[in-house]
Amino acid sequence: MLLHIESLSCRRGERLLFRGLDLTLAAGEAVQVAGANGRGKTTLLRTVCGLQRPETGAVHWRGRDIRRDPDAFAGNCLYLAHENALNPDLTARENLAALTRVMGDRSDAAAIDRALADMGADAWADLPCRSLSAGQRRRSALARLRLSRAPLWLLDEPAAALDTDARGLLADCIGDHVGAGGTVLFTTHEPLTLPGIGLRIVELPA
Repeated sequence: MLLHIESLSCRRGERLLFRGLDLTLAAGEAVQVAGANGRGKTTLLRTVCGLQRPETGAVHWRGRDIRRDPDAFAGNCLYLAHENALNPDLTARENLAALTRVMGDRSDAAAIDRALADMGADAWADLPCRSLSAGQRRRSALARLRLSRAPLWLLDEPAAALDTDARGLLADCIGDHVGAGGTVLFTTHEPLTLPGIGLRIVELPA
């Protein structure tokens, strides 16, 4: 057991989104969080990575409440939000170098070039991100996955704005991470087939 979510309830403003969520994820497992818009999927991911406090319950990483040592947990977790977190004035390559340095991941030039190529983003790697399409920006942001050392990935709508080919590249990336013993918790409204992975789908409780 790597990640254990215990009796978790989350609120947005005055509204209780869900209550009493219990979920355990092991190494080498991918879990999709399902639910209608506004049900709290993004809030769940933000809570699991420590950006938001739950109404009740706790998140445990390797048996330890993440609130006891949030900095240590942050080094084990990669959170990719629905927004790409790309500086529009920097190129895709420059953005990736900056983001990986902040996260302490593999940021040498050769590794960054390979990551961009793996996501099919090498053709525009030296263009400012403001000039890229939504799909190109998403591919560029997803290249971070190929550089991450974090065992836990929290991915919020990672397939948004991706075409069929790019979704296949994303699926390969997730499959490689899970196959190496990593753990993935994600949301998606887009079709995302993960061949060879025993995907578990969890519906948020009301």
